[in-house]
Amino acid sequence: MKTSEKIVLTVLLVLLIAALAATIFTRGWADSPRRLYVDTVRNEHKDQLVDTRALDTAQQLALLAVSHWEQRYAQEALRLADHSVDLAFAAALEDAKENPPPETAQTRDLNKRLVDLEARVSAETARVAQLTAQLAKATASTKDAVQEDLDLVNAQLALDQDELDDAHQDLTRVGGDKRAVIQQQLDEHEASQAHAAKEAESLNPAASPEASHAKNLLTQVQAVWSLRTKISLLQQARQNALDRAATDSAAHDALEKDLDSEKSQKKVVRPNSKTVASSHSVEQPPPPSAPAGPVDAKGQPISQVTFLKHLGVDQKNIAAYDKRMEDEQSLAAVYAGWLALAQARHHAFVHGILLCGVWIALIALFIFAANSLVQRFLSDLSIDRRQMHAIRAILLFAVQAIGIVLILLVVLGFPNNFATIAALAGAGITVAMKDFIVGFFGWFILMGPNGIKPGDWVEINGVGGEVLSVGLLHTVILETGSWSDAGHPTGRKVTFVNSFAIEGHYFNFSTSGQWLWDEIQVQVPGDKDPYKVAESIQKIAADDTAANAKTAEDEWNRVATGDAQKSFSAVPSMNVRPTGSGVDVRVRYLTRANERHEVRARLYRAVVDLLHSTNIPESAAVKPAT
Repeated sequence: MKTSEKIVLTVLLVLLIAALAATIFTRGWADSPRRLYVDTVRNEHKDQLVDTRALDTAQQLALLAVSHWEQRYAQEALRLADHSVDLAFAAALEDAKENPPPETAQTRDLNKRLVDLEARVSAETARVAQLTAQLAKATASTKDAVQEDLDLVNAQLALDQDELDDAHQDLTRVGGDKRAVIQQQLDEHEASQAHAAKEAESLNPAASPEASHAKNLLTQVQAVWSLRTKISLLQQARQNALDRAATDSAAHDALEKDLDSEKSQKKVVRPNSKTVASSHSVEQPPPPSAPAGPVDAKGQPISQVTFLKHLGVDQKNIAAYDKRMEDEQSLAAVYAGWLALAQARHHAFVHGILLCGVWIALIALFIFAANSLVQRFLSDLSIDRRQMHAIRAILLFAVQAIGIVLILLVVLGFPNNFATIAALAGAGITVAMKDFIVGFFGWFILMGPNGIKPGDWVEINGVGGEVLSVGLLHTVILETGSWSDAGHPTGRKVTFVNSFAIEGHYFNFSTSGQWLWDEIQVQVPGDKDPYKVAESIQKIAADDTAANAKTAEDEWNRVATGDAQKSFSAVPSMNVRPTGSGVDVRVRYLTRANERHEVRARLYRAVVDLLHSTNIPESAAVKPAT
């Protein structure tokens, strides 16, 4: 390894270790947004006088409802939670009216200030009404004075009204007006409820992976993780509802016990709501000098009517506890049903994941079996070793590519408009790689029984020569020129794509089509017997090509099958015709394509010897065939 490579490797390892260390150090940050949100919500609910977590939880879970059945559960949970929170607000408002918070030095001054301001505002309001009536009856001379007094009183009334509102705010801020605090919380609750309704309307459940009908592995894994989170939230929501029901039951029993004690002792034992601090609800025995009538929690006498009203409020609170317990128990039952549905859907998606695993395993087995079949098929072929390696590599790559595509389809699913995309991609690839595709499939044709192989003498679209190699895409031949010069190569290699032969035509002269009819032409003077010379030439040709003629006849009869089979003759033929200077003798004979030049030269030599042996005058000449 070179020094530069060692440096690069060292830097990469250092960066990797630093990244891993930073990831481990900040592992708690990944969940910090959720924990921050949970802490914020917990603090908000801790400062509230009325617990609205039942409705808040139902609203958050309603956003997770995907299917039609889940939406029914979500709507029922919202109805029950909203009813329970409404009961809690009503009870809290009644309790704040019945049991105001104890006065402190600060709230005592604010209450006195409020009393004074309310009296002033009431008097000024009455004065405004009086002056308004006088203004309507005033004469022209007194009307301006009355109007001036009315404006002055209205200005003072507005100033005192603002001061009264500020005093109310100050009293609420220091905890002296619990009813106003609860009313403010109720207003905020109604506003947030309206916002939650709009948010639920804008939510698109179809975007959730749980709503997808795709059966691919990725979507189903996402749905399983989503359902696992939903199941955890539903379990927590159900347990919270049961806890609230248990708390309401305990408060109901305690209030009912206090109510019985109040009825028997005719005394206000404790404040009638769980929202009041326990330090303000300590029961005090009546002093020995206490009157016989009902008294309040401090032992001060109260009227019979006030005591009965107090008992009625307690009774209403007991009934409210009953209703809230019923709502919380029903809410827990709704969450239990929703939880069972979510678990069933979780099991269905897990089954789909396992089914995808089965398909992936089957595809892997298909790839393995296809690889074995390809190797076995190629081992049975008697082709060049280099070609066999090339073919094996291409076929194995094709099989593995198909397998990977199928596995990706199982994992990722079919993309939208898959058929259109596949058709356009296939058309584009076909147009761009037309020659390569035709050349590749042309290789199978050229390697077939009616194809060509190295060593064959062929003619492909006018180019002739000896085949050197037949590849997957290209064929190489050694050019030999025209057939009149067969056997004399030009020394040039001609390489062409296999589609060049498939789209056109080719001749293979090394199979049963290796035979060619050739002829020699001899002119005999008119004063000589042309028949004797012609017969002698025909005999020479027949004797020289007898073996070729017999072989050609056998091959032709073998390749001609069925109705096309008949007896072929390869015997040389002769044609004699007169010319101006004598007789023209032509003898046609059969020869191999690659031996054409040699056979013709041998026959001409024999004919020349023949003409000399018969004392033919020198005027007789041998004229080669054209």
